[in-house]
Amino acid sequence: MSKGSVFVSVACTILLLAVIIGCTPHADPAAPSEASNEVSKHSAVSTQRAQQSKEELVLSFYKDSSLNDEVKVRHITDQLAGIDWRKMNEISEHQSMEIIEYLYKQRALIPSESFPNVIKGTAGLDGALTEEYDNLMGDLFTRDRTAMTRALANMDKANRVQGIGGIGYALSYRDPKEVKKEIQQWQAGQQLTTAEKDVIRALFAKLDNPY
Repeated sequence: MSKGSVFVSVACTILLLAVIIGCTPHADPAAPSEASNEVSKHSAVSTQRAQQSKEELVLSFYKDSSLNDEVKVRHITDQLAGIDWRKMNEISEHQSMEIIEYLYKQRALIPSESFPNVIKGTAGLDGALTEEYDNLMGDLFTRDRTAMTRALANMDKANRVQGIGGIGYALSYRDPKEVKKEIQQWQAGQQLTTAEKDVIRALFAKLDNPY
């Protein structure tokens, strides 16, 4: 092979390699993938929420128009245990009643596993707020006596007494004798623990003296 042919062959090879390299896609290390962006956003949201108080979280979920009612109610009730409604009023321009009324309106969406959180969410209630929250607990008890009785039986004494008092007050607006009859009929078909029977006895006593 002549020197000219060798030169042409080498030149063609170099040109071919240049074309191949130029056509190979390269990832831009400076541009993060969409998946990375989503992970970063999720991490930032999680960090922000971890730094918020329960009152701030409940308020943010309540105001989040991107959430449907079922998801919104679940997020709110997840944060109710230990909430202080006085503090909520301070940070929300007195929206505590509005939020409680929303929960009452959407009470059918509150899952039974959230009942303990509802029972523990009475701090800072006063006057009309107390009555509205009692109505919420009373309706949840009527809807699922088994779950609410179990939740009360497993509660610490202070929250158990508070919960029974609120439910008894709410149910006392009906004929107490009729309410007791309904509960006794339900109880007849249950195998209640000693603690659960104590809850029912305390509730009957509260129905007799709701104030």
